[in-house]
Amino acid sequence: MGERTLLLGYNLGDEKTQIAVYDKKTREPVLIGRTEENPDAFIDTEIVMEGRKPLVGFVDKIRRGEEIVMDGRHSHPANVLAHFFRKTLSLTRQQYPGETIRQLVVTARDVTQEFAQIIYEALEKIGIGKERAFVAGYKQSFLYYVLYQKKDIWVHDVGLFDYYNRHLTYYQMHVDSTKKPKLVGVNEKDYSDAIEFPASGEEYQASVIENVIYGAVHKQLLSTLFMTGDGFEGSWADEVFRKLCIGRRLFKGQNLYVSGACFAAREIAETPRLESYLLLDDEMIKNYVWIKAYADAGEQEIVLAKAGTPWYLVDEEVDIIPDGDNEILLMVRNVFHQGEKQFLLDLEPVLTRVDRHCRIGMRVRFSSPDTCVVTLKDKGFGEFFPTSHRIWEKSFKLD
Repeated sequence: MGERTLLLGYNLGDEKTQIAVYDKKTREPVLIGRTEENPDAFIDTEIVMEGRKPLVGFVDKIRRGEEIVMDGRHSHPANVLAHFFRKTLSLTRQQYPGETIRQLVVTARDVTQEFAQIIYEALEKIGIGKERAFVAGYKQSFLYYVLYQKKDIWVHDVGLFDYYNRHLTYYQMHVDSTKKPKLVGVNEKDYSDAIEFPASGEEYQASVIENVIYGAVHKQLLSTLFMTGDGFEGSWADEVFRKLCIGRRLFKGQNLYVSGACFAAREIAETPRLESYLLLDDEMIKNYVWIKAYADAGEQEIVLAKAGTPWYLVDEEVDIIPDGDNEILLMVRNVFHQGEKQFLLDLEPVLTRVDRHCRIGMRVRFSSPDTCVVTLKDKGFGEFFPTSHRIWEKSFKLD
């Protein structure tokens, strides 16, 4: 096995996929498979089987929970993704022989809890466990990309227009430096309904886009604007972009998300550069959740959820042994407010004994960014104290 050194960003697109490796010398992402004919290093998101029609559109089907048929048979989504990951990630060996993946960040559009779990399952099938993988939505990748740029790029707010498949979405990143850690947030607005125009007529199309963009950025203090997505391909909107450059910078390209994922891989695996910042979007939880327990001859705080984590990725479990206690105190702190909240968890529904001969499994997940779900399970205590199989679950609205 080669040395685990590669820090990879992977943009799993519905039609095109991209892979980037973090170059530690230039401190920039390097696209895998970039050529003069293919400057954006696009890889067709398809599975080609000899003598058969290529399988396309499977990423969107997996996201929607639809069935996937290969060779006349229904295929498990994780198996399909695993096949595609194995095929595409093998391209790194051509450029970096003898090296293997240390950290992989997969970014995709419209990530849901179910979609993320299938991605993790697929990666597990090819030998990349959760300790080396992270799934991020496009908004997260956008934040990582901007924060890894020079400070003059984001001295004020930063805007991103994503024009993909005739859908236009606007993201605006802002930094609150008055908090510790500094809070980095992003707002999202869908302008797809405002750009319904015929496919032909570039002059009219440019006029509509200009009105929509100016309406979105009106009275906003922006340092930089980014334009990405297949809808901006060509030169039809270049004159609009030139007007937008007055008083701010503007960049157009197709590599923002994969580069952001690559920077995220570097941030996770190497010494953090953004430890004084907390990245938040509407999919991330805004609370720290922990319990206090005795371990190693002293009281410790056991963190069960961290602010800045996408809610659908929170899944922590810890075993506790009650010492005559009938309840557990769940501690919560919101990053926007001072002070702590306490939620009392009653152990009575799962306890069969209150002495040290009882082991309780405590699992913490989220069903939404502000709803914490705690599951308690009697796990028994060795062969002399078997489990009662009692399970108790409760949801808490944290904000």
